[in-house]
Amino acid sequence: MASQTYPTPPSGSPVPQYGPPPGGYAPAPTPRRRRTGAVVAAVVGAVVVIGGLVVGALLLFGAKTLDTADVETQVQRLTAEQTGVAPEDVACPADVEAESGAAFTCTASLEGQPISFTVTQTDDEGNVQIESDNTFVDVGTVEASLDEQLGELTGVVVISSCDTDGRSVLVDAVGTPIPCFVDNAADASDTAEVVATVDEDGAVSYEFA
Repeated sequence: MASQTYPTPPSGSPVPQYGPPPGGYAPAPTPRRRRTGAVVAAVVGAVVVIGGLVVGALLLFGAKTLDTADVETQVQRLTAEQTGVAPEDVACPADVEAESGAAFTCTASLEGQPISFTVTQTDDEGNVQIESDNTFVDVGTVEASLDEQLGELTGVVVISSCDTDGRSVLVDAVGTPIPCFVDNAADASDTAEVVATVDEDGAVSYEFA
């Protein structure tokens, strides 16, 4: 799990206080800019990688051709299980010959974002391994991490929401700034804008906008 650091806030980026502290104004606490939110691994955390998922024997047409419709079904099932969102327009090539070590690509769409998978045959009997070519950032986990970090910073309960055009999962968003708003749960007019980032280790960090 990544270590926590407590850097000094950048110049020109004051820390919101969510109302004056009792008894007069006190120095603002140093913001916690980084905290582990997840691990890049299958199923768990903010960043999800579908990889090394071995599917059982698929049906063969005749003796030498894979039933790629079955592969499409497996791709759809695995993606939904891993990301919590069912993919659309899953498509694999037809007439794939059964050949150990041979690979092909399947494509799909996840909340309007293109995704792809590499399917490798582990033998010539219809057994395959399906690996995602993408990473998936769970927006809800990012927001929960911000809730925890900013709640500890301000001493009040906060509610975070990220502007992702209604998407609950972001494809290949590691290292990409995600604009978010953090509201005081007791006063919706008391709000702050932050930019969240998920790194390759799945750690969620933020900066005040």
